[in-house]
Parts: sequence; C-alpha cells; structure tokens
Amino acid sequence: MRAQQSISVLIWKWRALAVSNRLTSHQSTPPAVTGEAFVARLKALNIEKRFAVAISGGRDSMALARLAADYSAQSGAPVLALTVDHGLRPEAASEAAEVAGWCEKAGLRHMTLVWVGEKPTTGIQEAARNARYHLLAGAAAEAGFDALLTAHSADDQAETVFMRLSRGAGPDGLSAMQDTTFIAAGAGAPLRLIRPLLGFSRAQLTATVEAFNQSYIDDQSNDDHRYERIRTRALLAALEEQGLLTQKALLRSAARMQKTKQRLRAAEELAFRSLGGCFYGWGGASVERRAAETLDQDVAGGLIRRLIYAVSGADHAPDDDAAMGAFERALVTGSATLGGTLLKVKGERLWFMREPAALLGRAGVDAIGPMVLAPGQKLLWDNRFIIEAPASSGAVECDIIPIGDVGGEAGSGVSQLFSGPPDGLLATPGAYRNKSLIGAPSGLFMSRSNISMVSLAPERFDGGIIRFL
Repeated sequence: MRAQQSISVLIWKWRALAVSNRLTSHQSTPPAVTGEAFVARLKALNIEKRFAVAISGGRDSMALARLAADYSAQSGAPVLALTVDHGLRPEAASEAAEVAGWCEKAGLRHMTLVWVGEKPTTGIQEAARNARYHLLAGAAAEAGFDALLTAHSADDQAETVFMRLSRGAGPDGLSAMQDTTFIAAGAGAPLRLIRPLLGFSRAQLTATVEAFNQSYIDDQSNDDHRYERIRTRALLAALEEQGLLTQKALLRSAARMQKTKQRLRAAEELAFRSLGGCFYGWGGASVERRAAETLDQDVAGGLIRRLIYAVSGADHAPDDDAAMGAFERALVTGSATLGGTLLKVKGERLWFMREPAALLGRAGVDAIGPMVLAPGQKLLWDNRFIIEAPASSGAVECDIIPIGDVGGEAGSGVSQLFSGPPDGLLATPGAYRNKSLIGAPSGLFMSRSNISMVSLAPERFDGGIIRFL
C-alpha cells in the first residue's frame, strides 16, 4: 500500500510538471504512422501478402487495425482481425462486439475468440496471456494464415526492458521483445508472431487513431497502480521528463542486448557440439562429463540453463545461477534436480532428462493423468512430445502414459533398447491399449501402429518456438 501511495505521489508530481512544460513548450504533437511507413515495415519484416492481426480494441491495436485495413484495401491482401474475449469482466463481450463492428466498418474480416472453461484463481494474468496466444495462433493457422501481427509499441519495449532490469536480468531478458518470433497452439504448426510497430511510440499510435478519427477502448486497468507495468509506465514518464532515463536509451540497450544474446547463444551451441552433445528420441540429452567440467564459465550457465529447459517440459527456464548450482551438484554427488529436470552422471556422460517424480507424482505434485489419443489426432504431451496417431481405417484410441507409470511387463518391451539411465525411461511416453504397449518414441520399440512420438527437446533448446496450451 505504501509503495502504491508513493507511486501515486510521483505520478501527481510528474503530471503537474508535464502540464507546466506543455504550457511553456511549442513542441508539436508526434506524427501519426503513415501507410507508407507501415508498408515499409511489412517489407522489411518479409511479411507475405496475407496475415492476421490481434486486435484488443485499445488505441495501439486500433491503429494497427486501421493501418492493416488500408494496406489490405490497396494491395488486395487478405487480412483477418482476431479479438479475444477472456470473459474476465462483465463488459468484455460487449467490447469485443464493438471492436468487431469497428473492424468490419474499416473493411476487415473479423472473428471473436472466447476463452471458455474454468479460470484460475491465481496467476490470472499469465494464464490469460497463454490462453490468448493459444486462441490467436490456433485461429490464424486454421484460417490459413502463417503470420500474426500484434500492436506492441516502442513504449511496451522500453517498459519490458526496465522491468527485467529491475529483476537483474542478463542479455537474454534485456533483449526484450523481438520483431519476429514463432508461436504455436499446442501441437499445431508454428506461425510467425510479428511486431511491426515496435519502432513507433505510443504517442505516435495515438496520433494515428486520431488521424483516422477512430474510436477505441480505454482499458481502466491502465490506471490501476497494482500492476507492475502501470507503475513502471508512470516512473519512466517521470524519468524521461527529467532526462534521467529516456525511452531511446532503453531501446538502444535492448538492441545491443539482442546482438549480445545472439553471440552468447552461438557460443553455447558451439560448446554443446564440442562436448559431444546429443539429443535422444526418448526426450533426454547428454554431454561428455569431463569436458563439461572445464566449460568456460561465461558460456556454461546459459548452456546448462537451456539444456535443463529443453528436457524439463517447464514453461520457463531457470536462471543461470540456479542452473550452474544444479550442474555443480550433479558433478560432485552424481545427481541433482531443478525445474522438473534430473541431471545424472552415468559412465562418462552427464545426462539431462525429465525428473520422473515430476510426472509420476510426489508430495505436493500430482501424477500426470492418461491422455486419450484418438485416430488422426495430434497432441502435445508434457510440453515435450508431439504425438500423432494415424487416421487409418479400423484404428482405435489409446492412452498415452509415462512408461514408468505402468511398469512390469507393460513397460519392459522397451527397456532392452534403451541406453540411457533407467530414470530417463520412466518419464518417456508410451501408447497403451488394454495395458499393452503399442507405441513409443522412435528407436525404443518396434510397432506397426505408426504412432509418431517426436521429442521437442531440440526445438526447446533452440528456443525459436513458443507453444501455448
């Protein structure tokens, strides 16, 4: 409460100072984003002549909607506007309907996507974000679009850098948002997530909607100081006004950190190869133990963090310090766990694999339940495997269960073909019908069921695709 009051006082002082400065300043209003500037950004980002746009109804997204509508009208490119109704506020449905009307009036085809089902009581913002991108990616892909545009601005980028800086983030975090990343809805095909407005300020986007004489929704949460981003926004405005920390400086730092991040990742991947690093079809990875002990400390933290994330199924990677702590414990004691990953020394290799207890259950953690796989269905299992069943005639559904959860004769069919530590097999998926194993990851089991199980560990290690459940 005291922190919120301090922020409120700061905001009041900043606003008073800003009004005073405007009264004595002859600075012009920031220019609107022109259609030519928008088209130039599309070309620079290699955007094909069809894309979807995520439109919330706020000023930034309505600026994107109008720019995209003009581009579509002039080029003939199909553009699909998508709005997510999270169902978290009573007025959400009516606002989505209003946004649909604005988009259609501007000439955009529009779809409203509704987040249905029970909502969590904690972590609601992250859950809503995950649901939003899952719905957006799924709808865009189903409609035949391979690119989704969002309205993130230069202000959003600067705020993200500042918030991550406050947490002591390194180059990976301080690089903030990229112009282009890849996302997917669960096991679906990836599509490009593109932020064409990152180089334009919020003031420019406001000027853009005003130039179009376009209405927009002013989200009341933008004045709610309980949210970190809103407090950050006020603080950065005050610092900018005093010339102490400018948006331009934060954006320049983000650009430099992006280059640093790329150099570090290249060094980490070179180190992985030099350590004889391998990924396995059953979902694990390994490196030469003795060579790993001599890793350069500037590279080791990032490499180990990425390997832990790759095999863990977790939503987020641990920080470098925690990853190095687990790495050092494993080298000394023979094993360590972190973030759902088990690190274990076996022979001359250090192995990274899914921690069995994280799937099979332990105190405070429920066991993963069976997932039903129907003929022709594709699913994302434990964030680590894409599993697909053929749609052949006569095929029947089966259960996807960790092999370690079955045990006995039902799991023994793969053990003789498995060369990693026994713990790794326990967390490997198996396809069962009437308690008989009919499918497993490639190389572990000979089957005529043609059930495909593809490990996502290399994809997660690369970090190029974010899959939303």
